[in-house]
Amino acid sequence: MFEPNSTIGWAIGRLTATTRDLLAFLRAPKLANDGVQIKRQMTGRPSDLIWLFLINCMIVAAIAIILLPIMLAFDISMSNSMSDLFQRPVWQLFLIVVIAGPIVEELMFRLWLSGSPRLLIPFFGLILWMALTYSYEQLGWPGPAAMGTMVLLAVIAGVVLICVIALWKRPVPSWYVRIFPAVFWIQALLFGSMHVFNYAGDNPAALLPFVLPQTVGGLIWGYARIRYGWWANIAMHMAYNLLATSGLVYVLLTRPDVL
Repeated sequence: MFEPNSTIGWAIGRLTATTRDLLAFLRAPKLANDGVQIKRQMTGRPSDLIWLFLINCMIVAAIAIILLPIMLAFDISMSNSMSDLFQRPVWQLFLIVVIAGPIVEELMFRLWLSGSPRLLIPFFGLILWMALTYSYEQLGWPGPAAMGTMVLLAVIAGVVLICVIALWKRPVPSWYVRIFPAVFWIQALLFGSMHVFNYAGDNPAALLPFVLPQTVGGLIWGYARIRYGWWANIAMHMAYNLLATSGLVYVLLTRPDVL
């Protein structure tokens, strides 16, 4: 056994402590109900993200060891859109996947997760605009579709801005605190399931196991959002995509037939 005061013993201790806190949170996701408590809740030190990221990589590596043979056996491959993405110049690939992608996805799935009204309102506004734009295009209302969606965007953006200013200092709503455990798990499951389009296969349901790494990311990055703040989940997402993309680029450079 490693001595507790040794470097390895200290590292294992930090890794174990971070794992325990993560599992405790996932068993019962909890959000404080006012701004002061939320600031106190973000007690994690930035250096702890190293251990959290290591846990993330270890879990994904274990999943990959199981899924890779299955992927090869059933001839699961990247979707056409993903194949086209990896045919771009390397600098464009990294700009999209490592920088732009994580920022956009974290803004949509986890920025608002803390429940602050000034973050929830823009999120609800985005959902409303997407729903109304879809309805507008499906119903075929008169006039150019682009003009209609821009008008909707302008109206919703104005309402959102007014509401954000009016509710800027309001605490987290009590109803959101009550439903937070469900919200937390739903965002992770939705985030993971949307990545099913990264793969190609005859049966979409059979592709769901291959989004487990992204689902794990949704859980761990959601935990990082609550424990450390909005920057932590973005940083972890970027680091994860950098590692995964670098590995894929290396494989594609050495085995171009894989694409």
